[in-house]
Amino acid sequence: MILDVFRRFLEGEGRTLLLAGSAREALARAAEPGDIDVALVDKNLGDGSGLDVARQLKAAKPDVEVILVTGYASLDSAIQAVQIGAFDYVTKPVSDYDALNLKVENAVEKVRMKRSQRELVARLVESEALHRGVFETSSDAILLVDAESGRLEDANPAAERLYGRDRDALRDLRYADLLEEGGGEGGPAAGIHAAPGRHRRADGTAFPVEVTVDALRLHDRGLRVVSVRDMSERERAEAERRELEQNLRQAQKMEAVGRLAGGVAHDFSNVLAVVLGYSELLVRDLPTTDPRLRECADGIIEAAHRAVGVTRQLLTLSRKKLLRPEVLSLNKVVQDLGKLLGRAIGERIEVTTTLQEQPWPVLADADQLAQVLLNLAVNARDAMPDGGPLHIATANVEVPQALRELSLPAGRYVTLTVRDSGMGMTEEVRARIFEPFFTTKETGTGLGLATVYGIVRQAGGAIRVESRPGAGTSFTVYLPAADEAAARVAVAVPVAAPRGLGETVVLAEDEDALRTLLGRVLSGSGYQVISGRNGAEALEAARARGGRVDVLLTDLVMPRMTGAELAEALTPGQPGMKVLFMTGHTDDVLVQDRLVDGDVELIQKPFTSEALLAHLRRLLGPPRVAA
Repeated sequence: MILDVFRRFLEGEGRTLLLAGSAREALARAAEPGDIDVALVDKNLGDGSGLDVARQLKAAKPDVEVILVTGYASLDSAIQAVQIGAFDYVTKPVSDYDALNLKVENAVEKVRMKRSQRELVARLVESEALHRGVFETSSDAILLVDAESGRLEDANPAAERLYGRDRDALRDLRYADLLEEGGGEGGPAAGIHAAPGRHRRADGTAFPVEVTVDALRLHDRGLRVVSVRDMSERERAEAERRELEQNLRQAQKMEAVGRLAGGVAHDFSNVLAVVLGYSELLVRDLPTTDPRLRECADGIIEAAHRAVGVTRQLLTLSRKKLLRPEVLSLNKVVQDLGKLLGRAIGERIEVTTTLQEQPWPVLADADQLAQVLLNLAVNARDAMPDGGPLHIATANVEVPQALRELSLPAGRYVTLTVRDSGMGMTEEVRARIFEPFFTTKETGTGLGLATVYGIVRQAGGAIRVESRPGAGTSFTVYLPAADEAAARVAVAVPVAAPRGLGETVVLAEDEDALRTLLGRVLSGSGYQVISGRNGAEALEAARARGGRVDVLLTDLVMPRMTGAELAEALTPGQPGMKVLFMTGHTDDVLVQDRLVDGDVELIQKPFTSEALLAHLRRLLGPPRVAA
């Protein structure tokens, strides 16, 4: 009966009533899925104690609030209600159902508050775990700093790694202690975003950082959240980028100067060839009774040869000098140059050497490597006007990764190091030392180190320069180690000038003075000469005359038809014809391809008459001796 009364007064919108007429039925309802907010439990049930039922209900449904129903109100009833954790109790018979309704509503509200608080705590725990996770796993260093004192309150693992201190050690510091230049008592100002700066590690080394600072209020305390990003890699990458840009500008500048130098040297070579040729003819025809005239002529020849040296340097700058590459040892280059080196740099320079035992061979021009060593040694001598030690060393070096600052790929290299104890260089001077015609000396051409640079780059190597004012200079030349011998490149070897035996030479040269001179030299030495101002004219003259052509002597670069095109046009009708190209440089791909043929060779301008005649004789073979 009482269940029907409770249903009538307690049932309403938003409420679901579960009715049980016994202890067993009540516990069965409690075992069903779902929450129970309030349980009205009669103290005395027919099949059990209501107090036991209340205890089991709270065990099964921890959030449930129990209102104990008892037959009479007493102190014992109140105590029993408290003992079982009841929210309240009511007595039978119930006379005030409004009061009961109010108690039920209050119990429901309490349950809702408990659940809300639990959810809030769960969210707070989750939020704290999330923020702690972000704090702990951030790749940037995060510092929690007291705004007034500047003391470090906390630091994440990234900060421990960045500063080289554990968390406890960091908490003993002020924020100012982490700066490269400490100072100030308070914390950093809020509102800073990605500001550059420099901090210090535990060992005192400074490093670049990017700092962001935000304000945080915790109760009545002002805090600063400082995010610190290590910028060392970015700074290193930026420095490498600037170095690469500088190297690119230098390479472009050297390329432009090289093109200019190559053109000047080519034209100058023709002029020098004429000067040398006529001087030799003059010496040959001078009377031996007048030594003064012979001395003057020898002076002209000597000056012309010095000009040839300058021309060779210009060709080296343009990387178009005719090379004689061979597999050689850097140690032998150093040893062979020993005596000449001593005379070149003087007695006040003390030369010591440290040579690699069994250095790897390199593929290079021995004369050019000697010029590199000589120029570096002379440069070192000039840096030590009062004398001093000069050390030369060779070494085998493995470069596992490309040296971007030198534009040097990974591989095996042999190094040649020349180190002096002289005055050193500023960074501004060091950046320009390889520029052609740049010099800090009162006298000099400014081509020495530029020539070194051209030779080394032409050999596939690079140069590292280390210098500080007052601390001397070290030049380290990297040359690729050779794996096998290079193909031979034929060159002119000045020997005695044998005469021709009436062989026919087709001569093509667009420089009139040089063509006239070469015609006189060849005709006067026993050769039949057919000449033309360019390839087309020489080809026409040769075909008009007819007959056998033994040798084609032609310049490479000419108007209308190049020397290579002339050789291609003449060869089919002249089996066995030899070809000797004259050139100030050797950048013609067709010619380089044809050098594998023993019938085609090169002679580099300017050359002497004796060198030309000897080369022709060697190309044609020794004269036949009559039986």
